[in-house]
Amino acid sequence: MVLLDSNIFIVDRFFPRDSLYPQNKEFVGQLASIDAAVSAFTLLEICGAASFRLSADELNDWLFRFGAVYPAYILDVYGLKGNEGEAWWRTFVEQVAANIAKKMTFGDALLTREAECYQVEAIVTWNTKDFIGRTHLSVLTPTGFLRQHGS
Repeated sequence: MVLLDSNIFIVDRFFPRDSLYPQNKEFVGQLASIDAAVSAFTLLEICGAASFRLSADELNDWLFRFGAVYPAYILDVYGLKGNEGEAWWRTFVEQVAANIAKKMTFGDALLTREAECYQVEAIVTWNTKDFIGRTHLSVLTPTGFLRQHGS
Protein backbone atom coordinates (compact mmCIF):
# COMPACT_ATOMS: atom_id res chain seq x y z
CA MET A 1 0.00 0.00 0.00
CA VAL A 2 1.10 3.55 -0.70
CA LEU A 3 -0.17 6.61 1.11
CA LEU A 4 -1.10 9.57 -1.07
CA ASP A 5 -0.58 13.23 -0.26
CA SER A 6 -3.31 15.83 -0.72
CA ASN A 7 -1.52 17.65 -3.54
CA ILE A 8 -2.23 14.82 -5.99
CA PHE A 9 -5.99 15.37 -5.71
CA ILE A 10 -5.78 19.16 -5.54
CA VAL A 11 -3.72 19.27 -8.76
CA ASP A 12 -6.09 16.81 -10.45
CA ARG A 13 -9.28 18.67 -9.64
CA PHE A 14 -8.27 22.34 -9.59
CA PHE A 15 -5.06 22.98 -11.51
CA PRO A 16 -5.29 21.65 -15.10
CA ARG A 17 -2.81 24.32 -16.24
CA ASP A 18 -0.14 23.26 -13.74
CA SER A 19 3.02 21.88 -15.38
CA LEU A 20 2.63 18.69 -13.33
CA TYR A 21 -0.96 18.14 -14.43
CA PRO A 22 -0.28 15.70 -17.33
CA GLN A 23 1.92 13.44 -15.18
CA ASN A 24 -0.50 13.75 -12.28
CA LYS A 25 -3.44 12.83 -14.54
CA GLU A 26 -1.56 9.73 -15.71
CA PHE A 27 -0.98 8.69 -12.09
CA VAL A 28 -4.60 9.35 -11.07
CA GLY A 29 -5.75 7.39 -14.11
CA GLN A 30 -3.88 4.35 -12.79
CA LEU A 31 -5.04 4.58 -9.16
CA ALA A 32 -7.51 1.73 -9.63
CA SER A 33 -4.58 -0.64 -10.23
CA ILE A 34 -2.53 0.66 -7.29
CA ASP A 35 -3.03 -0.28 -3.65
CA ALA A 36 -3.47 3.38 -2.72
CA ALA A 37 -4.84 4.98 0.42
CA VAL A 38 -5.47 8.38 1.92
CA SER A 39 -5.31 8.99 5.65
CA ALA A 40 -8.41 10.35 7.34
CA PHE A 41 -6.36 13.43 8.22
CA THR A 42 -5.34 13.96 4.60
CA LEU A 43 -8.97 13.61 3.52
CA LEU A 44 -9.90 16.45 5.87
CA GLU A 45 -7.00 18.51 4.53
CA ILE A 46 -8.12 17.87 0.93
CA CYS A 47 -11.71 18.80 1.74
CA GLY A 48 -10.64 21.94 3.57
CA ALA A 49 -8.64 23.12 0.56
CA ALA A 50 -11.34 22.06 -1.91
CA SER A 51 -14.20 23.61 0.07
CA PHE A 52 -13.58 26.98 -1.57
CA ARG A 53 -14.24 25.52 -5.03
CA LEU A 54 -16.67 22.63 -4.52
CA SER A 55 -20.42 22.79 -4.19
CA ALA A 56 -21.93 21.53 -0.94
CA ASP A 57 -22.95 18.29 -2.68
CA GLU A 58 -19.49 17.75 -4.16
CA LEU A 59 -17.85 18.44 -0.81
CA ASN A 60 -20.19 15.94 0.84
CA ASP A 61 -19.17 13.32 -1.78
CA TRP A 62 -15.50 13.99 -1.11
CA LEU A 63 -15.95 13.79 2.66
CA PHE A 64 -18.16 10.70 2.86
CA ARG A 65 -17.74 8.88 -0.46
CA PHE A 66 -14.19 9.69 -1.50
CA GLY A 67 -13.69 6.17 -2.84
CA ALA A 68 -16.45 6.85 -5.38
CA VAL A 69 -14.68 10.04 -6.50
CA TYR A 70 -11.17 8.54 -6.61
CA PRO A 71 -10.22 4.84 -6.43
CA ALA A 72 -8.34 5.08 -3.13
CA TYR A 73 -9.48 3.98 0.28
CA ILE A 74 -9.50 6.01 3.48
CA LEU A 75 -7.43 4.69 6.36
CA ASP A 76 -8.84 4.88 9.85
CA VAL A 77 -6.72 6.96 12.19
CA TYR A 78 -4.02 4.53 13.26
CA GLY A 79 -4.40 3.16 16.78
CA LEU A 80 -7.69 4.84 17.56
CA LYS A 81 -9.83 1.71 17.56
CA GLY A 82 -10.01 -0.05 20.89
CA ASN A 83 -7.77 2.38 22.78
CA GLU A 84 -8.65 4.51 25.73
CA GLY A 85 -8.99 8.08 24.52
CA GLU A 86 -6.49 9.68 26.89
CA ALA A 87 -3.75 7.11 26.26
CA TRP A 88 -4.29 7.27 22.50
CA TRP A 89 -4.22 11.07 22.51
CA ARG A 90 -0.95 11.20 24.49
CA THR A 91 0.77 8.78 22.11
CA PHE A 92 -0.67 10.54 19.06
CA VAL A 93 0.54 13.97 20.19
CA GLU A 94 3.99 12.60 21.04
CA GLN A 95 4.33 11.01 17.58
CA VAL A 96 3.11 14.09 15.71
CA ALA A 97 5.28 16.39 17.84
CA ALA A 98 8.33 14.24 17.08
CA ASN A 99 7.68 14.76 13.36
CA ILE A 100 7.08 18.49 13.77
CA ALA A 101 10.46 18.65 15.55
CA LYS A 102 11.96 17.42 12.26
CA LYS A 103 10.84 20.76 10.75
CA MET A 104 7.59 19.47 9.25
CA THR A 105 4.25 21.20 8.86
CA PHE A 106 1.37 19.82 10.89
CA GLY A 107 -0.21 18.21 7.80
CA ASP A 108 3.04 16.57 6.72
CA ALA A 109 3.70 15.41 10.30
CA LEU A 110 0.26 13.75 10.40
CA LEU A 111 0.77 12.09 7.02
CA THR A 112 4.19 10.81 8.10
CA ARG A 113 2.78 9.43 11.37
CA GLU A 114 0.04 7.52 9.58
CA ALA A 115 2.43 6.25 6.90
CA GLU A 116 4.95 5.00 9.44
CA CYS A 117 2.34 3.44 11.72
CA TYR A 118 0.71 1.62 8.82
CA GLN A 119 4.16 0.69 7.46
CA VAL A 120 3.23 1.70 3.91
CA GLU A 121 5.45 0.93 0.95
CA ALA A 122 5.87 4.61 0.12
CA ILE A 123 4.53 8.12 0.51
CA VAL A 124 3.53 9.49 -2.89
CA THR A 125 3.64 13.28 -3.17
CA TRP A 126 4.72 16.08 -5.45
CA ASN A 127 6.53 17.63 -2.47
CA THR A 128 9.16 14.96 -1.82
CA LYS A 129 11.47 17.53 -0.22
CA ASP A 130 9.00 17.84 2.65
CA PHE A 131 9.49 14.17 3.60
CA ILE A 132 12.93 12.96 2.43
CA GLY A 133 15.33 12.72 5.35
CA ARG A 134 12.43 12.94 7.81
CA THR A 135 11.15 9.37 7.47
CA HIS A 136 12.64 5.95 6.84
CA LEU A 137 9.95 5.29 4.24
CA SER A 138 10.36 5.60 0.51
CA VAL A 139 9.11 8.96 -0.77
CA LEU A 140 8.24 9.17 -4.46
CA THR A 141 6.56 11.54 -6.86
CA PRO A 142 3.60 10.06 -8.76
CA THR A 143 5.82 9.88 -11.86
CA GLY A 144 8.60 8.19 -9.90
CA PHE A 145 6.15 5.68 -8.48
CA LEU A 146 4.83 4.77 -11.94
CA ARG A 147 8.38 4.50 -13.31
CA GLN A 148 9.47 2.29 -10.40
CA HIS A 149 6.45 0.01 -10.74
CA GLY A 150 6.53 -0.26 -14.52
CA SER A 151 3.13 1.36 -15.02
